[in-house]
Amino acid sequence: MIERCLIGLLLTLLVGVPGEAQQILRNKIQNPSFEYSGQDTIRERPDESWSFKSDNENVIGRVTRSRAIDGFRSFLIRAEEHRGFLESDPFEVDRYERYMLSFGVCGNGIIVPEVRWWREQDDSLALLESQYLSTVSTSDDWSVPQYEVTAPRRATSASVRFTVSKGYVWIDDVRFR
Repeated sequence: MIERCLIGLLLTLLVGVPGEAQQILRNKIQNPSFEYSGQDTIRERPDESWSFKSDNENVIGRVTRSRAIDGFRSFLIRAEEHRGFLESDPFEVDRYERYMLSFGVCGNGIIVPEVRWWREQDDSLALLESQYLSTVSTSDDWSVPQYEVTAPRRATSASVRFTVSKGYVWIDDVRFR
């Protein structure tokens, strides 16, 4: 009974105070589900807020409609013998702030999530450090790994990077809050 009251009170506060309370839960990742606006149905790359690279031309990374946990699309990386890297554009973070990274993932490969911390330097961003998170072995069912990270003292921005190897992996609904 007390738990229901506390949950109800929390929900009331979140709905009733949209400013600061909602800011805490706001996702900093642009296009977390790799969707497109408008009538674009033939592009296979995400919008400008994501980039894909690989260490071999046989590694494939593309937006697909074959599976999705949120929306209609997800990002598929096929990396049978080499690695593919999917990275978000850097977004602003607050120093020493705690954040929660979560994402949907399925397939038959291995994925290593990474938070890359950046700092402003001479009107551009310089990589401060990379924080590798625990490796995830995927399965045919969607799972949603979650990680708590804290921004370093000199960090002004962060990006989320996924490295996929040994198989194929669908990534969807990426959240950094």
